[in-house]
Amino acid sequence: MNTQFRATILVLAAVLALGGCAGARLIDSDVQSFVGAAAPARPASYRFERLPSQGDAAEQSRLEDLAAVALAKVELTPAPLVSGAIAGTAAAAPTARYAVQLSVQVLPMVSPYDGAFYGGIWGHRRPWSGFGFGLAMEPTWYRHAVRIVLRDSSSGQVAYETSASFDGPWADSANLLPVLLDAALRDYPNPPAGPHKVVTELPGATPAAP
Repeated sequence: MNTQFRATILVLAAVLALGGCAGARLIDSDVQSFVGAAAPARPASYRFERLPSQGDAAEQSRLEDLAAVALAKVELTPAPLVSGAIAGTAAAAPTARYAVQLSVQVLPMVSPYDGAFYGGIWGHRRPWSGFGFGLAMEPTWYRHAVRIVLRDSSSGQVAYETSASFDGPWADSANLLPVLLDAALRDYPNPPAGPHKVVTELPGATPAAP
């Protein structure tokens, strides 16, 4: 057995072994938060404010439902809604102390570890290509990111801005986004200075790669 073929077999065995593992995951979110000119309060009421680019009302509503759970954990509760008003506007909840802007991104990317497969024994590096010999194992990675901005409804000043992101091999956004939202709001309203990590254990079986 030549050296290159043996190395190929060893790498494939390691990948298959990792793919068969199941259990809790540790999600290490990169978090950074800022206190604005209007000091953030807790408890307080809020309403969601939608940007023109957030045109998919159904999708945005689902994301806002996820965010509402995280906001409730830091004593931020939705203000009463006015019947018939357009969601995401000031008229929908005129008594809200804060207007909350929510942005979410889920982006596929090349794995930062793809060099282990495409350099050395694999010869010329070709991102997004397969292994050859009929087994396609693409180094897909995913970035999940959330950003929350709280503005004082009276003055329009930013009270709090926070973001969290996680890069990893999993695409189960329904499980990962709540973790990121919790991480982004973990230290509200008194965040540490500068970027930091928030590590969360996500129970349950590790999902199969998409």
